[in-house]
Amino acid sequence: MLPRKPEPEAHPYIEFKACPETTLGIEIEFQLLDPVTLDLTDGISPLLDNYPETPEIKPELTQCSVEINSKVCANIRELEADVISLVKTLKGRCESSGIILCTAGAHPFCRHPAGITPLPRYLAIEQKMAYLARRLKTFALHVHVGMPSGDAALAVMTLLKPYLPILLALSASSPFWEGEDTNFASFRQRFLAIFRDYGVPPSFSAWHDFAEFFKNTRTAGLSAICRDLHWDLRPSPGFGTLEVRVMDALPTVRENILMAALTYTLIVYLLRCHEQKAGDHLQPRPWWMEKMNSFNASYQGLEADYIFDDQGRNRPIKAVIQETLQKLAPTARELGTAEYLQQLDSHLVRHPSYLRQRRLFLETGSLRSLVATLVKDLEQELASY
Repeated sequence: MLPRKPEPEAHPYIEFKACPETTLGIEIEFQLLDPVTLDLTDGISPLLDNYPETPEIKPELTQCSVEINSKVCANIRELEADVISLVKTLKGRCESSGIILCTAGAHPFCRHPAGITPLPRYLAIEQKMAYLARRLKTFALHVHVGMPSGDAALAVMTLLKPYLPILLALSASSPFWEGEDTNFASFRQRFLAIFRDYGVPPSFSAWHDFAEFFKNTRTAGLSAICRDLHWDLRPSPGFGTLEVRVMDALPTVRENILMAALTYTLIVYLLRCHEQKAGDHLQPRPWWMEKMNSFNASYQGLEADYIFDDQGRNRPIKAVIQETLQKLAPTARELGTAEYLQQLDSHLVRHPSYLRQRRLFLETGSLRSLVATLVKDLEQELASY
């Protein structure tokens, strides 16, 4: 009998804190607006002066942004209740501080540079990013799902990469930038492409390989902590999660929850495919296809074509979305997300945010009216809960 091969040791440089359950959490970045002009305002300092920072409500790199972090949740309904409570609390604090709250992937008309939040980590980022740091006026939705191990997180990360264009197209909500219609569905994604460490991540076969990569990039001065890797999708070893970062923030809590439900269901489905060494899913493709599908989704949103084989043949991304929703249906029923995926299909697939924003501008000719609608939509939603 051959001796059993010893289990690989944990890498001494970075540890993945495994989650025994596929827990769920999200982060949403919100815009802080001047109540008169509805332009972005550097409002994080007065907000935090009145209400000291808590783990659930946090500053971001730019002073015109604030982020909410949900608690670790067991299911989508628990997540929705927690996020609604957090956003209501945040909105009340903003109003008391003379600030208006809304969100979308980008502010439609702000032209001025943003102030940098005066915290050591953000000031260090400003030193590295220079001019670009003050132009980083983008707002995202991040979804965390618990993973049983670092190896599993990386395997699911590889399987999830072909789905990133789908998540981007569905969440796209940044068609305007600094007062102009960019003709992109998600211009946020194109702006982030300027930076050295944004976009589609590389693939890794095992946690040890990722840990070696991170060690080498840290030695080279590219990253100090894993959060310095701003990929569209990354492992978060301190939380024991796989973190999806490709999505634009959407104007309402419900829309963000719908995207979280899809992401959660998809990751659980792919984790099971990995564990069972079986399953019907999109196959990982060469780097050039990943890049082109990402670009197409950011440009044309739900009207994009999706390249699906190595010969470059493509299909409408809407057809890929519908097939994906059908494959996820049994998993969604088990996880309690079926209702959310049905609403996503009837709402975001048919009436995506980027098209709603563009139509409103065509009707009114006013980007300020567009922002006022984003503010009103969030206010009315929160008042209905």
